[in-house]
Amino acid sequence: MAMLVQRARLSTEKDSTVAGTSLPTLELDAFKRSQAFKRPISPHLFIYQPQLTWGLSLFHRVTGGILGVALYGGALWYLVSPFTSAAAAAYVASFPWIVKFIAKSAIAFPMAYHTFNGFRHLLWDTASKYSFSLPGVYATGYATLAATVVVGLGYVLFY
Repeated sequence: MAMLVQRARLSTEKDSTVAGTSLPTLELDAFKRSQAFKRPISPHLFIYQPQLTWGLSLFHRVTGGILGVALYGGALWYLVSPFTSAAAAAYVASFPWIVKFIAKSAIAFPMAYHTFNGFRHLLWDTASKYSFSLPGVYATGYATLAATVVVGLGYVLFY
């Protein structure tokens, strides 16, 4: 048993006992090796021009997470809160209009965006030639943003 543990620790050395072939060495610190050979570091995301497609995808994931946390958090808060729905409504009604506007916007715009972008993804699942081509992807992206603004403002101003 101790021999197996010791052999695992020394696995970076070439081993020619396995089937008569030598195994490549396992480089433990590839970053230092890249520096020694003066290899460039990968620039990651900062070299790419922002695109509508990846921005909408990122925002869809973020709004989904935020809405999920808000839904479950609000439900748990409502379960443990000591007051009734009428008391909560009266309390919220006493807020200044700007506070209500900001709070409603924080709910309405992510919900509208996530809903319309979900419809957009369902449209893509139909594999329609109008929705899954590059011009179609951009057209549905702009339509999603426009619908989000219209419906979000409608929710905030009229409800």
